[in-house]
Amino acid sequence: MADLDYIEHEGIVTEVTPQLTRVRIVNESACASCHAKGSCTAADLQDKIIDVYQPETDIQVGQKVMILGKKSLAPKAVLLAYVYPIMLILAVLVTTFYASSDELLAGGLALAALIPYYTVIYLLKDKLKKTFSFSIKHQIN
Repeated sequence: MADLDYIEHEGIVTEVTPQLTRVRIVNESACASCHAKGSCTAADLQDKIIDVYQPETDIQVGQKVMILGKKSLAPKAVLLAYVYPIMLILAVLVTTFYASSDELLAGGLALAALIPYYTVIYLLKDKLKKTFSFSIKHQIN
């Protein structure tokens, strides 16, 4: 497995169960490593908890690990999170407006169309968790 095909994040193990390992990573924006971040309100550090569905027997809570995510899944994530919802909104907006010429109805239905979309995404969350999964590469001393 080539390292160029994966996104790597260093994290600390927060929980270990037989089903999953939870790893806390610090997600930094581009300006978070800037020398002037102390005087700037744009600096952005954010903790995230990542669930790793990989049976690991020798990992302990508090241990530093490197987790990997496939870069090839990024376009699929962008499609599901941004492109498909925008296309749905535009399709419903244009169709309803041309059918009824009522802007308020078209806008309301376009936004309401997101309810079934995100309901389906929610119902498929277990399948999506398996698709968009991370793995533990190695332990850091």
